Amino acid sequence: MEFVLVVPLIVLAYLGAIDLTEGIETDKNVSRTAGIIANIVAAQQSSVSRTQLDDIVKIGEATLFPYDRAKPGIRITAIQVASTPSANPPATVAWSYASGKLSPDPKNSTIDIPSGFRTNDTFLIKVDVALTYVPVTTWGMRNIVSMDGGLPLAETYYFAPINSITIACQSC
Repeated sequence: MEFVLVVPLIVLAYLGAIDLTEGIETDKNVSRTAGIIANIVAAQQSSVSRTQLDDIVKIGEATLFPYDRAKPGIRITAIQVASTPSANPPATVAWSYASGKLSPDPKNSTIDIPSGFRTNDTFLIKVDVALTYVPVTTWGMRNIVSMDGGLPLAETYYFAPINSITIACQSC
């Protein structure tokens, strides 16, 4: 009798532990992916091509393995902070590239960045990674029950170019 009562609770606790640990690991991987992509783009010489960005994004997506239940959205944005006497210089989008469910930021548009990065005449690489985490326990039921939701995971990294002052993008 106790077996019938205890086993379902143990199974639920086990599945919950699996979902919790995989969710935490996936969140760490989303952060790691944003950092890796930002670092690789910032390490480019004076320019990068769209093909190179495609390859860099593939490298970033590989860091999410073995999680493959949702495709990440990745956006790489180059930001030019103006050189003005203002204490709060404007930041504009030099170029932007996106894959997955994120769209690129419009070129030459004003973009909001943290105040600590608003230094006159600065160039930055901003990488956004977004992923909807779908727990293991709901994965098999998505076709049976409408499970469009999930837990949104996102991370943003800012890097300054390492090998040049700016990084141009051909065809971005």
